[in-house]
Amino acid sequence: MNKLFRTAHGQHRPLKSLLAKSVALSLTCSTLPLAALAQESDTAEDDSKFEIIEVTSQKRVQNVMKVPITVGIVNADLLEKSSSIGLADVDKFIPGFDFSDGNVTQAGVKIRGVSSPNISVGGDPSSATFYDDVYMPRAAQNVVFSDIARIEVLKGPQGTLFGRNAATGVVSIIPNKPSEDTEGFGKFSWGTDNLQRYEAMANVALSDNVYLRVNGLLSLQDGIVQNTARPDWNKDNKIWDLGDKDHKAARIALLWDISSDTEFQLSLDLDDLNQAPPMAVGLSEYATHGGTEPFSSYTENDVREGVESRDMYGLTAKFTHEFDDNWSMKYVVSKRDWETVNREDEDGTSDITRYFDTSNNEDSDIFYTELQFNYVNDRVSAVAGFSYSKENVTQTSELNITTDAVARIVTQDLNNEIRSGVAQQIAGAIGGSTDAHAAGAFGPGATFDAVVDSQFAALGLPMDHLWNPGEFAGALNALGFGPTITAALGMPGADLNDGIVLLAGDAIYDVVSQTLGVPEIFGPSHSGNFWQESVNNTGTFTNWGAFADVDFAITDKWHVIAGLRYSNDEKDFSWYIPETSYAATRPGVSNQLFPQVDLTATDSWSKVTGRLVTNYQIDDSNFVFASYSTGYKSGGFDSLTPISQAAGQEAFAPEDVANFELGYKGILSDSVIANISYYQMELDNFQVAVESKQPGSNTAVSTIINENRSINGIEIDTKWNVNDSLTLGVVTDFRSTDTDRPSFYNAEGLLLDATSSSSDNNTYYTATLDWFPDSDYGEINVHVNYVFQENTNAQRADILPFQLALPAYLSDKKSLSSRVSFTTDDEAIEIALWGRNLLNERYIVGISNLTRAFFGTSFGRINRGREIGMDFKYNF
Repeated sequence: MNKLFRTAHGQHRPLKSLLAKSVALSLTCSTLPLAALAQESDTAEDDSKFEIIEVTSQKRVQNVMKVPITVGIVNADLLEKSSSIGLADVDKFIPGFDFSDGNVTQAGVKIRGVSSPNISVGGDPSSATFYDDVYMPRAAQNVVFSDIARIEVLKGPQGTLFGRNAATGVVSIIPNKPSEDTEGFGKFSWGTDNLQRYEAMANVALSDNVYLRVNGLLSLQDGIVQNTARPDWNKDNKIWDLGDKDHKAARIALLWDISSDTEFQLSLDLDDLNQAPPMAVGLSEYATHGGTEPFSSYTENDVREGVESRDMYGLTAKFTHEFDDNWSMKYVVSKRDWETVNREDEDGTSDITRYFDTSNNEDSDIFYTELQFNYVNDRVSAVAGFSYSKENVTQTSELNITTDAVARIVTQDLNNEIRSGVAQQIAGAIGGSTDAHAAGAFGPGATFDAVVDSQFAALGLPMDHLWNPGEFAGALNALGFGPTITAALGMPGADLNDGIVLLAGDAIYDVVSQTLGVPEIFGPSHSGNFWQESVNNTGTFTNWGAFADVDFAITDKWHVIAGLRYSNDEKDFSWYIPETSYAATRPGVSNQLFPQVDLTATDSWSKVTGRLVTNYQIDDSNFVFASYSTGYKSGGFDSLTPISQAAGQEAFAPEDVANFELGYKGILSDSVIANISYYQMELDNFQVAVESKQPGSNTAVSTIINENRSINGIEIDTKWNVNDSLTLGVVTDFRSTDTDRPSFYNAEGLLLDATSSSSDNNTYYTATLDWFPDSDYGEINVHVNYVFQENTNAQRADILPFQLALPAYLSDKKSLSSRVSFTTDDEAIEIALWGRNLLNERYIVGISNLTRAFFGTSFGRINRGREIGMDFKYNF
């Protein structure tokens, strides 16, 4: 437990300390901006009875209770109480914030209902993520928490001070910095599903002014669904169970206090992820248990060499200097490099004729630097600076299917061709009309399509798979090829049947392939081979910006803040789609999923954004503010949808955001801390990723469309210190959204009309309890949190009928978690018991329909059930 919140003799904290701790724990709606470096201080300002939290969220040091931007904070104490090691563990404590990590390397940040596409390497998220003052690109932003001081989520446009891609908000992860103290800890956690987590930190002074801090974390946990499919397709016959986790992280930081005014810090962070690919629990009739038991103890995911991995390092240098009482500066420079592989099952079955996996492989790096100057006097606090980044990306998106699955796709194409021929014959017989129902040509109630389907079925069609001998023989007879083939086989006059097809092996398929000029028709001897198509992208993205922000005190209580930023983005991008890998085995075959292309594109965007803020300190305990701010995110390129600028095709449009906000924060009756904000946000050209099957395509792919949104919302966070030992809290938000969405093709290839819709956000709240009961032998801490979130999946515009029949996809979220800890008087040892999802509520948290249009397959991702465990921590 932080010594700041205990008396020298381990007695109970005074009320003012508990209130300060509550602020530190959960300012989840408090007004504080930017890369807020909330630092707890035991000093007092004036004669206030409450301790002060200082922040640098506006890139100047300020009292958090006097900072006019809405922000959520989760500090190290709450991270420990909630057993959190990732952003997905803490989003429940911050209103208006959600983090999805079903794919660690393609995680998604959502702020105030605005999420971002996460698969296109040619785009960017709408919310920026920073680690230790450095911008983190899409694949790098989901880091494991090890020796973290706090996480801050700033809501609303933050472009003036943060710049790149801070259109709807900022997530700032702040690690602890080295200090002059000699200290450290070792922590061990064990829990459900063989959870093993080991963490350690050591801080030492190498000299009077040089300090070293080293920390590391290893987190392992078994999966929740046993996978029994195809070990022979994996190295050393190893297959991951669904949900297996293996994540390692380490950081080394060196701080040199050059003088009382100058310091230099150099840090290296390492991240190694090597775990099971994202879950793919089959939800189709072809899956294990017919897709009706998503929470079964076993399943069959036959993904070959499935894995999610990331090898990443980041090197950061920071230099700060105070010139005098008025002027100071900070310079940050960083290089980050990462390689990722995310190979996952896309069909949720073990049916080799429906096999489909994708692999997103990335090898990228980013250089980031920022220089800022600060000036402060009795009336003015100003900051100005410049930032620059250059990101080099290389991504290969593999689509791997078996030749058995290719044969199924070809089967569908043949069915469509034969049915089209039947339709033409019937139309010709009635004079060319396909609308003869009106003339009664087919009798009462009959339609042209119904007659075609009837005739098609009479021919024994459609085929399920052309490698079924009986079906293939029937199709060839329907096409009139039967006599020709039997004659070629030396059996003139014989009827072509399944026995002849089976006996002839590949010969009949080769004859048909040559006759029709379709090399993709091949025989069953090709079974079990793999067919790969890939989209290869490269990109160079350059961003720079200049900013200035001035806080002017009109009176001691009334301040006005104005800021501007100029941002410039330039992107060079390429698409290279070669012919399928199977062309080396079967010359002449062509791509079935993506057409071959070799294209390049370049574009640039620029924008001036800004903010105007006024705030008023009503009295020592009550503060209000109003702000108007604008944000911007550059346009970009869809990595899976090539464009030709020569043909007039364009990159997708940049996002523009305008946000008006009112906020209040205060301490009521010396026991209640309240943080309330109201906002109106206009979001133009919001970049949305949808699964879309375009005309002429065999598969749906993630595609970017632009829509407009108007969002109104209220966010509330309250903490009530009931007495010296008990604190209660509630976090909630209310939001309504008007959306204008363009027309697009859904995952089944159906064209959805452009729509205008309105919706209210789902009911959501998190309730917390912290209790510090009396103890003569140390400190006991009881933490409980309960989360409720109403499910609104049924309101999704793109929901399919089968999804509406899945109760686990439509259930409200209810999660109860708790942790009880005991700390010795000298704070050397802490022992804790904890539980998460104690009610054992189970949900389908997401569904993919990528392969539904051509294989009839879908899959879902499920949550982990009840978890219990214990922690042991030794401090020195």
